[in-house]
Amino acid sequence: MEDFWSAPPVARTWTAATLATSVLVYGRMINGMRLIFSIPLIFKLPVPEALSGFVLRIFPTFLSPMILALAYTYSQDNRRKKVNFYIVQLEAKWLPWVMLLAALILGGPYYALHQGTGIIAAHLYDFLTRLYPTFGGGRNYLQTPAFIRGWFGGPKQRTQQKGYGTAYAPQAQQAPRPAGGFSTAFSSPWSSRGAGRRLGGD
Repeated sequence: MEDFWSAPPVARTWTAATLATSVLVYGRMINGMRLIFSIPLIFKLPVPEALSGFVLRIFPTFLSPMILALAYTYSQDNRRKKVNFYIVQLEAKWLPWVMLLAALILGGPYYALHQGTGIIAAHLYDFLTRLYPTFGGGRNYLQTPAFIRGWFGGPKQRTQQKGYGTAYAPQAQQAPRPAGGFSTAFSSPWSSRGAGRRLGGD
């Protein structure tokens, strides 16, 4: 339960909604057919058809480039990590390019070009928010608002631009955890001792 409450608000809400929906459907308290994403049913909603048609056409258009953009961002942060693409294991830095190659083989040049816009957008965002401010001495004009970072659990802003340069916030100190040994209800300096190591010798 501690992991649930320590998760970001959006992840907590999504998890709770998924669990509640599953319980209600499998418990036969609601009809699962009412929860299915069906375009003909959506057009029957009392929403202006122009708006619903626009959303339903735009969302699938940007979904696949967004997935490739997320893969590119992940690969930049975890370059040496091993990942699997179907049955092939490779370093994470190659993941977006393998996905783009698969799009070219399966969907043709237009589909690959369409998905490639995700890599371009992710690289441009990475350059403007991280590379140029850090290594080029520029300023980050695309800062994510703090309330959105709080919703999704993004890292807290540790740098702040000052007149004299960049100020870095100190990292939070964590209480040391016991390395092993035994612990009792009585507090003493020896209650959280480690496994112990022999000094000297071989």
